[in-house]
Amino acid sequence: MSMRCLVLGLLMPLASLHASGAGKGHPAQTPSETPLAETINLPLSQAALKGSSKAIFRRVIQARLFQQGAWTLADASQTPVTAARTIASLSPSFVTGLLRVSDRGIPGNAEVEAFNTIRNAVIANDKTCRFDVVINIGEEKAGDTLVRRMKEISTLLHHDAWTFYLAPDDVFVNPEVFEDGIAYAHSRGEMVGYDGPLSLIPEGIDYIVVRAWDLKVNRAQIERLKSKQRVPVLLELPTTFGSKPNTECTDYVSKMTTAQRSAVLTRLAENQEDWGYRFAYPVFYPVEPNRHAFDATKESILMVTIRALLTRFD
Repeated sequence: MSMRCLVLGLLMPLASLHASGAGKGHPAQTPSETPLAETINLPLSQAALKGSSKAIFRRVIQARLFQQGAWTLADASQTPVTAARTIASLSPSFVTGLLRVSDRGIPGNAEVEAFNTIRNAVIANDKTCRFDVVINIGEEKAGDTLVRRMKEISTLLHHDAWTFYLAPDDVFVNPEVFEDGIAYAHSRGEMVGYDGPLSLIPEGIDYIVVRAWDLKVNRAQIERLKSKQRVPVLLELPTTFGSKPNTECTDYVSKMTTAQRSAVLTRLAENQEDWGYRFAYPVFYPVEPNRHAFDATKESILMVTIRALLTRFD
C-alpha cells in the first residue's frame, strides 16, 4: 500500500466524523441520513416588517416594569394603568424592555396583564407602535428549548419583537440557540434584537443594542457596527446585570442631580441622526440590584427634558 493511500485511509474516519457533526456536541448521523443544511438567517425585509426601520425606531422609549417576575416601580401609586398613561403620552414608535422575562418558565398573570394594558393604551393612539420582550438566551442550552419557550410566551403576549439578552461577561452561546430563535421569530414576522457582547452578534439580527458606557457614546463603535451589520443600533443606558451593582447605573440613579441626569440624556440624544443610532429614552429605567427601576416621572424637570428631546430629535 502506498504512503498516500495510507494517509487517506487514516483521514477518512476523521472527515466522516466532522461531516456527521460528531465531536461538536451532536450525535453522529447514520450513513443513510442526509445532513441538514446550516440555518442562514437574514434580517427581515421592509415588506416583512410592514414598515421601514427608520419609522419603527423613530421614537424609542425604554420602560422596564417587570424584571424576572418582579414589579419594578417602588411607588405604590404607580400601576400598569398609570405607566400606560405616561408611555402613551410620549407617542412612541417602539417600546423596549417592558418585560425582562424570568430565566425559567413563562410570564405570570400580572406580567401579562401589565404588558397588554400598556400595549392597548399605546396602540389606541398609534397602531403602528411596536413592542419587544427581553429574554436571556445565555441560560438556554439548545435551540429547540428556546423555541418552545418562545411559543409559550407568544400565546400570552401580543409583541412584535424579541430582544435576545446576554450578560456582558458571557463568552459563548450555542449557535443553534441564536439560529433557531431567530428563525422562529422571523417565521412569525417578528424582529429579533441583540443585547450582549459585540463579539457574539449573530447573523440575521434585526437591530443591535449598545450601552452608553461611562454615560457617553462611542462613535467609532457605532460606525463599525453600522458598516459591518447594516441594521439599526439602539443606544441604552447601562443597567444592573444580574445582581451585581453597576457603577454607572448607581451614579445615574443615586448620585446625580436632576440637572445632571437631564444633561446626560441631552448629550446622548443630540447626535443620533449624525452618528447613526437611536436613543432609547429611559422613562422607567435603569434597573438597580433590588430590581427597582428608576422612575423619571418622579422628577418633573427630567420628564420635561425627555419630552423636549423627543420633539427636537425624533
